[in-house]
Amino acid sequence: MAHKILIDGRFIGVGDSIGRVVFGIIEHLLEIDKENTYSLLIRPAGVKQVRERGLWDCDRVKIEVQDFGHYSLSEQTKFLIWLNKKPYDLVYFTQFNHPILYRKPYIIIVHDLTMFGYFSYENPLKVAMFKKVMKSAIFDSKKVVVDSEATKDDILENYQLADKEKIKVIYLGVDASYLRISKMDQADRINLGNRFKNHYSLESEYLLYTGMWKKHKNLFRLLKAFRQVNSVSGIQLVMVGKVDKDEMEIIAEIEEINGHSIEKPIITDPVFITGFVSEELLPAAYAGALAYVQPSLSEGFGLPPLEAMACGAPVVAAKISATPEVLGDAAQYFDPENVEDMAMKIEEVIMNQRLRLDLRKKGLDRVKLYSWAENVKKNLKVINEVLKK
Repeated sequence: MAHKILIDGRFIGVGDSIGRVVFGIIEHLLEIDKENTYSLLIRPAGVKQVRERGLWDCDRVKIEVQDFGHYSLSEQTKFLIWLNKKPYDLVYFTQFNHPILYRKPYIIIVHDLTMFGYFSYENPLKVAMFKKVMKSAIFDSKKVVVDSEATKDDILENYQLADKEKIKVIYLGVDASYLRISKMDQADRINLGNRFKNHYSLESEYLLYTGMWKKHKNLFRLLKAFRQVNSVSGIQLVMVGKVDKDEMEIIAEIEEINGHSIEKPIITDPVFITGFVSEELLPAAYAGALAYVQPSLSEGFGLPPLEAMACGAPVVAAKISATPEVLGDAAQYFDPENVEDMAMKIEEVIMNQRLRLDLRKKGLDRVKLYSWAENVKKNLKVINEVLKK
């Protein structure tokens, strides 16, 4: 019997990492599941990417476009009304955000509990709503899918779940476009990296960071460590991602290092801010980096360092939460709360070519463990278990 399944893809176009997760899941479900029928819910901001991926005109999936924002009142009201009118047998929420009064069967992904450690920075009303939505996600869903054993442990520590088997650990996959790059000759990866350097007219070697500027990303300490690294090596730090105007401490530190306003970046800046970089150019940013740095204080999985590894970039990362579980021995680790240790470990990778070659080789091997085909095989098993019940 065919069942109707909705995949919540509202993060496509508004949240890069989770958007990539949604594409990985839906595209491979359509490949291997010939029995059930699928719909994909996106916001207007996701239309362009869905068209580019070829899903807009795919007859195996129905695209629904509705602007139900995350962490919003409309998510709890209009989205709920819309869902209740639909004939879905199962909804797969690809992030914990969901209408808490929805009572039909659903599966939910909890990527991490990072926000729990940073509530002191948030509006109390937002904190209360976050806790309520997360609690509903854990207890009211039919299954909870998590990206790592570390996140499973965090959930069990924070919630008294009677059925611990309800939580399924399914590692994320690395996008096929990155896996193709991992199979290139190193010379071709170097040429790819030169595309990024030429695009921005960069002449120096650079360290790379990609992602948000939120507190748990630990960028202030990274910038402090970079001051020490830059004074020794003269290498640049390239920061890819949207500038967060609310993070005044980070902006002030960058402006002090560069000696001018963040509003007008100069290609010779020690800390070079690119802002948003397209999905097409992002692999070139990884491939051109001398090393990729992930300084986070908390990660539920972490796709960017794996993507960097696939592009041949050595990875230097914080030894915390899920990161060692995911990256194994393919990264150089530091204590994320110790600026001196961070600087020392980054310097070692910059100065030691043999270490970089070793990390590159291990990284290219490590990414082979994370495929969307394997992820979705396990996801489909979870989906079918819920539908049978």
